[in-house]
Amino acid sequence: MRRTGWRLLVIGGLSLSVAGCVTDASTELTRAPFDATTDLTDGTSNAIGDLVGATTDFTSSTTPGATFSKDALIRARKRTELFTARAYENLRVDISRGSGEYLHALATLAGVPSDHIDVFRSQMQDAYGTMFGEELPANESTSRVVEVAWSAGYGRR
Repeated sequence: MRRTGWRLLVIGGLSLSVAGCVTDASTELTRAPFDATTDLTDGTSNAIGDLVGATTDFTSSTTPGATFSKDALIRARKRTELFTARAYENLRVDISRGSGEYLHALATLAGVPSDHIDVFRSQMQDAYGTMFGEELPANESTSRVVEVAWSAGYGRR
């Protein structure tokens, strides 16, 4: 009898602890989609905030025709250099064609007035041979692209 009582006690205790585990697991499985959605939404909201904030900072400091402080011009120049280095191959293609979204973005970053974009595209296409020579290393080529773009935009003031 004593063995039977002990077995019943052990089996009953295991049953209760398994039931508790199943309940915790069920609760976690039920909450998981909501937690994941919340995590995703918060992450997306933060990413959008970072993007909008960066874009707002950028447009407020690089609007063509605006008067800039020396620091704002330095930041605009740095952004132009970073963009050119990162988008080098895409810019190379766009400049060879004389059109494209990367070339337009370069014009915007460099402060080329919107009424001079067509002239800018032609200038960039005409200068392609001097900016992308076979013997030029990529960093020198990038510097030349920035110089031509900058002289058509903020640098001409």
